[in-house]
Amino acid sequence: MAYSGTYGETIINVQDFIDHGARRCGKLAEELTSEQILSARQSLYFLLSNLINIGIQYFAIGNKTYGTTPEKSTYLLPVGGVDVLNALYRQMQRPAPGQGGGYYGTNGIIANAFDGNVLTSDVQTTPNGYLMVDYGTNNSQYIGSFGILPGVSGEFHIVFEYSRDGLVWNTLYDCGVETWVDNQWLWYNMEAGQDVQYYRMRETGGNTLVVREWYLGNQAKEVPMARLNRDDYSNLPNKFFTANQPYQFWVNRTIPQAEVVLWPVPNDPFIQMTIWYSKQVMDVGDLTNELQIPQRWYLAVQSMLAHQMSLELPDVQLARIQYLEGQADKHLQLAEQEERDKSPIYFAPNISVYTR
Repeated sequence: MAYSGTYGETIINVQDFIDHGARRCGKLAEELTSEQILSARQSLYFLLSNLINIGIQYFAIGNKTYGTTPEKSTYLLPVGGVDVLNALYRQMQRPAPGQGGGYYGTNGIIANAFDGNVLTSDVQTTPNGYLMVDYGTNNSQYIGSFGILPGVSGEFHIVFEYSRDGLVWNTLYDCGVETWVDNQWLWYNMEAGQDVQYYRMRETGGNTLVVREWYLGNQAKEVPMARLNRDDYSNLPNKFFTANQPYQFWVNRTIPQAEVVLWPVPNDPFIQMTIWYSKQVMDVGDLTNELQIPQRWYLAVQSMLAHQMSLELPDVQLARIQYLEGQADKHLQLAEQEERDKSPIYFAPNISVYTR
């Protein structure tokens, strides 16, 4: 018996979902007009957008690390983010070079990028420059996160590299082309790091580096922050009270982007906030695009789309509409029942207030 030998490589695009939806409504896919195809594509967008209202979809969870800015309380959720699931205050160690090590770069005042002072910058004059740390002999370091505090706004393409001997360099992480905003942190967590003596950040897009701080951190310590509701936050007597550690947050679920509001307001530029957040499924896009859903959700989405199309296509019998609605509900329930992390649940009731 011959098997395909592949898993999940069958391409199902938006047009395929619409064609199957039409056939389930008793229509030939070729019968659909351009207006009906547009309507079906919008219906697909509506039902995918509505998934966030059903519960947590584990394929639509994101993670982001923010660098805090002194006296700034409000931070935007990424585009598409809907709600915060967990928020943690994070501190890291910043290892210093040992014997024989030091800080190096193309030009400028290189020490300014490592001095812990966000008011100074290494202003380079040569395009495609670099910054480098040599941790010294027998002092290799495993760096789990890199933070860049730009001293200029613009488009940059940074590559993080590592070396064991200072001669042969390997790519650790390619940041891609990103927009830098002056004095606004960019943080990168390394899922697969290296324990080495040399690290380098290098611009590859033709721009000239101006860097306030390049922070290489390890030994991260994260502490959960408590969530405030709107009433609790609005009733705070001093919403702009500052401290080294923010330990509470309020999520302002506004548009176009939800906001995370910290309290107390952080006054340390070298601490971070890590959040896990639920997000919308990506837009449907063109007919040739695939959907940002896992294979286990295909039948549920297909069934829901067929039902939605049956409500708008002409001459679809009521019995078929009701049947498609039942199929949509059944397959959505099956998909939702499977959409869980299957970890054990631990309950720890606190009844001490009743037993003292």
